[in-house]
Amino acid sequence: MRGRNGLNTTNTIVSILVMVGVLIALFWVARTVFQLLTLAAPIFLIITLVMDHKVVLNYGKWLWQLLRNNTLMGIIATILTIFGFPVVCFFLFGRAILRRKIKRMEEAYQQEQFGEIAEYEIISEEEEAAELELPPLEKDVIPENGDEYERLFE
Repeated sequence: MRGRNGLNTTNTIVSILVMVGVLIALFWVARTVFQLLTLAAPIFLIITLVMDHKVVLNYGKWLWQLLRNNTLMGIIATILTIFGFPVVCFFLFGRAILRRKIKRMEEAYQQEQFGEIAEYEIISEEEEAAELELPPLEKDVIPENGDEYERLFE
């Protein structure tokens, strides 16, 4: 069926219905994900606090500084934090995991660069003398005609 301007109205109506169906499906998926995050948010928050409590403290400090420096944006961020609590908890959980992974990578790099810290044991003087019998030292003979400076290059 063709309209006055030569467009096929059937294809247009079908396209609009498909677009509305896709939007409804996306809304349903987003709502389901948000509901699952709502159920898991306390668990994420507790795990985050156990893994690295500084992540949550730093987020709170950031909100406080935002409230002090830019009150309007601080209020908006606080309201979004309250309503988006599940998403914020998931974000903080991800941040804690990322910080933990970075710490492990830094430790591995430090170990690779400087090696492992060796355990040591204090040895008493008696054991030291018994185990470490060294031959007597021989004194270097300084040639009478040579300079000590020249001897360094030999």
